[in-house]
Amino acid sequence: MRARTPMRIALCVRGFTRILNVLRERLPHDEIVECDATQAIDVAREVDVLIPIMTPIPAAAFAGSRVALVQQYGVGLEGVDIAAATAAGVFVANVPSVGTGNAESVAEFAIMLMMMLGRDLRTAKRRFSEQRFGSPLGHSLYGATVVILGYGGIGEAIARRLAGFGTRLIAVSRHGPGGARARDPAVRLDRHVALSECGALLGEADFVVVAAPAQRENHGLVGSDLIARMKRGVYLVNIARGAVIDYDALLAGLRSNHIAGVGLDVFWREPFDPDDPLLRENVIATPHIAGVTHASLNGIGQAVATSVEALRRGETPPHCVNPDAAFAARDVSLRVATHPAPKS
Repeated sequence: MRARTPMRIALCVRGFTRILNVLRERLPHDEIVECDATQAIDVAREVDVLIPIMTPIPAAAFAGSRVALVQQYGVGLEGVDIAAATAAGVFVANVPSVGTGNAESVAEFAIMLMMMLGRDLRTAKRRFSEQRFGSPLGHSLYGATVVILGYGGIGEAIARRLAGFGTRLIAVSRHGPGGARARDPAVRLDRHVALSECGALLGEADFVVVAAPAQRENHGLVGSDLIARMKRGVYLVNIARGAVIDYDALLAGLRSNHIAGVGLDVFWREPFDPDDPLLRENVIATPHIAGVTHASLNGIGQAVATSVEALRRGETPPHCVNPDAAFAARDVSLRVATHPAPKS
């Protein structure tokens, strides 16, 4: 039986102490280090596993590198040059949101934003300080029509929880129910339609929740056309990625009061400028924390550790998005074991 081969793993961001601790608890024999985002390319030459978080991993990171796996601590891989990784024989893997606590945490957060917007929490706080009680008049989730734009794991988790509020639920996915995976039979949707068929239904929505994946084809998905189809006074929540919504169209919709309010946990660039004109409108902004819970970090951490252990055994990691990398005829375990000691 081959002895355990210690590996060197880099978390490509500093300050995520909780993630660092979770990984060290689950991979006690490995060396886990932090690096600045600007150091990712250089660090790739000295480590076996890169964990990007929000750091881009470009093609240059794979040129003559030691890295064998880019393992995301979560779902998003839009910053990783997967084609270059595959050509270099580097596995790229993520962790599905469902079942780790991530989808569940994000769903809770989306509903929190909906309630804060509908009950006009910003005005309520002012009314309290002004000693004006009994105002403002709010919109409840009970009886409301909610369109979930993007019906993957997170979209379904949102629907499952909203069903208990007495809402009318409409799911929209790019190919409709025919192109979707098997769904939880406990989730009862009023409608599930393809993206091309959602125009009229958007006009019925009191709330639109954006949960579409950050694929390039979804960039700018919610633009002036879709916003124009929404009814006046709609509330919009984005827990997907900033690029899914067109910034200019959103700002125009808020300024014209066509959109009554927006909840944003994701942005076009992060960190986002706190003085941006968008934030002068009725916007509740949070710093990308929908999935940042103890349950989510622990669940994802365990999945990442499982992926690292698979790599150590010379296996394709679970949830690998480029299994064709396959390292050609190379033995991954041997590759890791025969590397020279990393620089101190």
